[in-house]
Amino acid sequence: MDCFILLRDILLLLLYTLTSFLSLIVNGLVCKISLQRRTNSINLPFGTTYIYLLNLAIADALSGITIPIQFLFCSKYFLETYAFSSYICILSKSIQILGYNTSTLTICVIAFDRYRLVQNPFEHYSRGKTSRLILFPWLFSVLFSMSCLVSMKVHTYFNSYEKLISCRVLFPLTIKSFSSDYIRKIRAFCLIIFFHIIPFIIMTILCSLTIRQIARRSIIGVQKFRTFEQSRTRSIKLLTIIILAFILSHLPINLIYFRDLFFSSTKISPTCSTRMNKCNDSTMYLLFYWLGISSCCHNPIIYSWFNRKYRSLLFHWCRSILYCRRSR
Repeated sequence: MDCFILLRDILLLLLYTLTSFLSLIVNGLVCKISLQRRTNSINLPFGTTYIYLLNLAIADALSGITIPIQFLFCSKYFLETYAFSSYICILSKSIQILGYNTSTLTICVIAFDRYRLVQNPFEHYSRGKTSRLILFPWLFSVLFSMSCLVSMKVHTYFNSYEKLISCRVLFPLTIKSFSSDYIRKIRAFCLIIFFHIIPFIIMTILCSLTIRQIARRSIIGVQKFRTFEQSRTRSIKLLTIIILAFILSHLPINLIYFRDLFFSSTKISPTCSTRMNKCNDSTMYLLFYWLGISSCCHNPIIYSWFNRKYRSLLFHWCRSILYCRRSR
């Protein structure tokens, strides 16, 4: 059993590392391509779509960059040797939750923007409206992540040679009428409602309305029919993939939270010194947790690859790099 747990932890650490590495690469490319539109070589307008994709890339990059930070400051050695490590561990975990939740809400904003473009393609959308829409996910996620600074369950890495990943509660509350359990239950309930159920409903409705609007469109003339049909098919595929990717990455971990919230009994965990609602470090939880974090990798790939302008800018950037290397 110990060999299985050790092998499981090694594979999960490799998955977390690969996720962080890919997240920084793909989100870095999205940020570079978005900002490169303002350079003299390309000099294209910075539209609302690119603002949303840049915002999504920044949020996903935050989730990815905190993974190696947690490996260091949430390790058993640092937590037990350096007092400041606990604060950095909690802060990095809160930033990861901030990026994760901001990314989820930004996807809803992008779904609304696509529905608006299909519904009113000639409507002018000011930079001020775009800024307000972008500001909402960050403010709402910051308020939620602030609650994570108190009595949070965190993964402890490199716990021992038999078990590299465990779970513990940092800064548990000792007030009897306002326990750590109570705060975590409220936080889990808000996470499920405000960052999964409501975004899923909004996204599904907006994507369904957009797909219906696209499917009903018609075009006059035969010459442009093939191009129009390809564009319509690509848009429908994108919206379908968005919904499926959101379900596959977010639903499993939220089901775990729902189970722990309503069906788990209170017990003492050997890795924690206080009574708590099950400090979950099971294989299923750790795998579903990674699946939720992996959204920071596939979000930029989905939203950028299906955007023809982004693909052309990416190819243009890659060709320019190859040309510069050859000229040297």
